[in-house]
This record gives sequence, structure tokens and C-alpha cells, in this order.
Amino acid sequence: RYVTKDGKCRVNLRHIAEPGRFLSDIFTSFVDLKYRWFLFVFMMCYVVTWVGFATLYFLDALLRGDLDAPARRDPPPCYQNVDGFLSALLFSVETQRTIGYGSRMVMSSCQEGVLLVMAQSIVGSMIDALMVGCMFVKISRPKKRAQTLLFSRTCVIANRDDQLCLMFRLGDLRESHMVDAKVRAKLIQSRQTSEGEFLPLEQTEIDLGYETGSDRLFLVEPQVIQHTIDPNSPFWELGPDQLRRQQFEIIVILEGIVEATGMMCQAKTSYIETEIEWGARFEPCMTLEKGAFRVDYRRFHETYQVPLPRCSACQSAELQGQLDWGLQAEEEEEEGDRDDQADGGGLGRRLFWEAPGFGIDQIQEERASEV
Repeated sequence: RYVTKDGKCRVNLRHIAEPGRFLSDIFTSFVDLKYRWFLFVFMMCYVVTWVGFATLYFLDALLRGDLDAPARRDPPPCYQNVDGFLSALLFSVETQRTIGYGSRMVMSSCQEGVLLVMAQSIVGSMIDALMVGCMFVKISRPKKRAQTLLFSRTCVIANRDDQLCLMFRLGDLRESHMVDAKVRAKLIQSRQTSEGEFLPLEQTEIDLGYETGSDRLFLVEPQVIQHTIDPNSPFWELGPDQLRRQQFEIIVILEGIVEATGMMCQAKTSYIETEIEWGARFEPCMTLEKGAFRVDYRRFHETYQVPLPRCSACQSAELQGQLDWGLQAEEEEEEGDRDDQADGGGLGRRLFWEAPGFGIDQIQEERASEV
């Protein structure tokens, strides 16, 4: 299966030649991380800056000789109440987080200390902006919105308006609706070209009504999406037995804008050949009660059988064409009999079709004159 039922693509990328490309788009790389790794990077960004600047404060105080000097001396030490690495670490945390307990501070006479405090404040603000932005985007991503979008477990094939159709059902569990919802489908199938090239995952578009606008949905209640199996359909020559023998996968993609956030949401699912029911329709799940429509999602996946010939749409069209031709021939024959009876019935039933302008009698007379 190329795409799982919950929409995850089963494709693993290996041996990427230039992993540095991910660092050029570091914001997206952070957002795409799993939550455990994202929280780890979140904490390490702060811990590394705290420890890094604490090391700079400690080395500055050590080089100035402030660690062993008394607190009251002239000139005063650069960092008040910083007498070791641990106190330097506390001073770094208080500076970056603007805690300000008051016991540790940098003196105005220490120029390098003032520059370090300014640098840490700028770096801390940048980290805050990056981490808060990543956290906000990650939490508000519409990826989880797809969990409340439902796809039917199976597809069904049945006649609709005298045409064979492949159908599946969509539903939205939330009362806040999707804006500008669109649905599309692709057929994934392996194929070998006439030159012998093997295409493992060839994608073919499945028409869901793009030209008529049927693929654009107002997804308030569960809707049945149909694909008409016509001569342009990849299922035109496939009957129920051929469907079971084929190996393919139908990928359904639903896209729309989340009404609450205005962000694009995408939900995916797939159907394989064993998940297509021949000669079935979906159970109605909507009723009218007290002036409002009621949707019963217990029937969302339910189907019922309907009579359907076990032949492909192509074979059905050929049989229908032969039947229509036979009926038309009978009608023309009956009409000819009525015309003969109206003329006196001299020739009886007509056995030949007469072209306009001349008939079989004229041809026989012409041949007799030539002899």
C-alpha cells in the first residue's frame, strides 16, 4: 500500500546527497520535527546559550582576577557576587530571562561585561522569537484537523443515471466547516512500457467532475463522490473479476481551508482492489427531523447490495449498443410493413434497404438493356 488508510505515505528517503539543504530552511525543519525532538531542541537552545554566556562571564572574571579578590575593593569587581562557575551560570540565566534577583549584576566600569550582557539579551530575544514562532506554528498546524474528516472504508460501483460509477463517501465531524473544499483522486499502478521500461508507481488522474465543478464541495453533510466510468476512465474495460486480479491503489485527497485558522488542510486515504464493492450503494445516513437534517454517522460506512451485471462498462456499452440497434431494426421493419400494407402489399415484406433516388427494379432494367 502506497498510502495508508489514515493518510501516511509509506515512502522512506535514504542516502540524501545534500543534507545541508534542510539547514537552509531551518524554520520548516524545526516545525517538521516530531514533538519529542522539537522539545529537546527547544530546551537545548536555551541551555546552550545559558552555559555559553556563563562560560564567557566566568572566564572574564577569572582573567580580571575578580574570583579571588574581596567583594569590597577599589576598583570593584566586574561582576558582583560572581565567585564561581555556578554563580556565573545563575547570572547568565537571570540576564537572559530578565529575572533580576538583585544580588548579581555587572558594574558600569566593566566595558566587556556590558557588551556581553547586551549580546546575550539580543541572542535571547532571537531565540525567543524563533522558538515561540515554531511552537505556535506547530501547535496551530491543521494536520490534526484531518482527524475529523472521514472517508468511507470502501468504494462501491453501481449505476447512477444509467451510467456505471465508482463512488466513495466523505464526511466532516466538526461544526466549523471547511472553506473551498476540493477533492481529487489518482490511480497508482505499476506498468511496463512498450520499450520495456518498468514504471513502479505510475500516477493516473481520476476525473471527479473537474469540468462540471463537482469536485468542489460544500462539505456540511456527508457527500458521495462519484467517478463516471466512461471511455476515458482507467476502469472502462475492468469488470469485477478483472478488478480482483489487478493490483492498483486509488489515492483520494481532500483539501480545504480551515475556517477557524484560515490555514490549508489536507486529508488523504487510499483504496486497494480488495476494498471495492461491485454492485453496492451507501446506506442513507441523513434524515429530516423537526425542520432540520440529522446525520447518523453510525451508517456512514454501511453499504447494501444492488443488482448489477458482472461485466465491464465497455462490455455493457457494447451490449446496450447491440440491443439498441436490434430495437431500431425491428422498428424500421415494422414501419416498412405498415408502408407496404398501405401501398397494397404488392411486394410483401421489404428485404433490402433502398437508397433515395433509385431502387433494385431500375438496376435490373438497366442491366437487361445492356445485354
